[in-house]
Formats: sequence, C-alpha cells, structure tokens
Amino acid sequence: MTELEISIGGRIFSVACETEEEEKVKRAAALINEEADSIQTQLGRLPEAKMLLLSALMIADRLVDVESDSKIFQERSEDFSNIKNKNEELERQKNALQNDYQKLEKFVEKMLGKLETVSDLSINKSDALLDDENSTKKVDTDQPKLF
Repeated sequence: MTELEISIGGRIFSVACETEEEEKVKRAAALINEEADSIQTQLGRLPEAKMLLLSALMIADRLVDVESDSKIFQERSEDFSNIKNKNEELERQKNALQNDYQKLEKFVEKMLGKLETVSDLSINKSDALLDDENSTKKVDTDQPKLF
C-alpha cells in the first residue's frame, strides 16, 4: 500500500491505496478538489464535512447525468445494432430475390426460345399445307374433268 497526500478545498488529507491505483486516486481527488473550490467560490469557507458533502453531491449529480447519457447511448447502440441486423437480413433477401429473378429470366428466355421454335414449326407447317393446297388445286385444274 502507498500513502498519498491529497488536497481538497485547501485541506490536506492522507489516504492509503494500492500502488497501481495511485493515478486513479489522484484524478479522483483532483475532481473532488475542483468541485470543492467551485463551492467555496460560491458560498465561501465552509466546514470540512459540509464542503465534502456538497462536493460529493455535485460529483454524484454529474455521475447520474453520465449514467443517464450512457443508458441512452446504450439504447441507441442497441437500436443501431437492430437496424444493422435488419439491414443484413434485407440484404440477404435482396440477394435471394436477385438470384430468383435471374433464374426466372433464364426460364423465360428458354420458354421464349421454345415458343419461337413452335411458332416457326407452325408457320412452316401452315406454309407447307398452303403450298400443298395450292399445288393440289393446280393439279386439279391441270387435269381434264370428266364430269
């Protein structure tokens, strides 16, 4: 343990702490001293207990604000995380739809190709039938009719 002397509100206090916590204790003491100086500037010299109490209350007030802000930040962070997850899900759905669209597009192209083939065959068949009818008529007219 290390023995530290800290100054708060113009008064010296001796505190014990672990060596690795020394800097943290010094920063905390500086924060309390800042509040004590502010209180003494506003209210004048106060008894030690009242000065420390008011300093602690002021720091606690800041802490409550920080915790409140932290809670809001955490909620917003969770909202952001939820939005990010929804965005990733929408992105997966979009990719799935694009794949389905591409498959459908290939299917439609294949069907159109088959329809064209059937249509061409139908046209060719019709043309062949018409040609047959026309050639039959010619043959009929070329031959003498007996009756």
